[in-house]
Amino acid sequence: MNPKKGHVIAFSDMWEVFLERWKVLILIVAIAVGGMFAVTKLTFTPRYQSTATLYILRRENSSDYSYSSSDFTIALNVVNDCTYLLKSHAVLDEVIEKLQLDTTYLNLYRTISTKNPSNTRILEVTVETEDLALSKRIVDQVCTEGVQKINEAMGFNQVNFYEYGTMNPQPSNKTGAKTYLIVAMITGVLAYFLFLVIAQLDDSLETKEEIEQYLGISVIGEIPNFNENERAGYEYRKKRYGYGYGYGYRADNKKKASSKGGDKA
Repeated sequence: MNPKKGHVIAFSDMWEVFLERWKVLILIVAIAVGGMFAVTKLTFTPRYQSTATLYILRRENSSDYSYSSSDFTIALNVVNDCTYLLKSHAVLDEVIEKLQLDTTYLNLYRTISTKNPSNTRILEVTVETEDLALSKRIVDQVCTEGVQKINEAMGFNQVNFYEYGTMNPQPSNKTGAKTYLIVAMITGVLAYFLFLVIAQLDDSLETKEEIEQYLGISVIGEIPNFNENERAGYEYRKKRYGYGYGYGYRADNKKKASSKGGDKA
């Protein structure tokens, strides 16, 4: 029988669980965040990014050429083509050869990412490695080779080098304070709801109010705590007689019997 079955969780119940467990919750959160920090420090390998920028727009040799809306439309339509060609074998294999990189096409491909801001003809090319200087060298070479290969494929100057690779000394994969805060919040909430579920599954009746509420009977008296009285008596007998019930009495009888036997001898 579960006397608490059907009990609706009230805000007072939730607040009571929090008051009883807030110290444990803080300890759990501290352990989780501390463990994450320790694991991150032990396994952390910094990686660095360098980003170069390409501007995709048809370029004419004539200095008095007037760009039309069709030129901009074409530029927007070829962004995806440029992205694909930039990471093709024709480009990356050439980069590996010229920079003498000890890597494969697939591994180099995975270090390169591209981004096209919405409604722009800008293509941002980013390379991420464990060496900042190497990241910059690779991204600059990728863009240099890419511009050449793309323009050759399209038959005209469509892609232009706008900005060489940046140098950001901060690791790109560094765990920030925001991440630790999110982990702490998630851990605290999960631990709290676990304690709340445990409290709801506990069907024991511990107070007079709970007995009256769930059993529908009135408490008219309380039985004294015999366990404490028994414990007190046990401690007294232990101190007075030596140990437990009648130990001193039996010990005295044995001493008297021994003395009598000695007298008879």
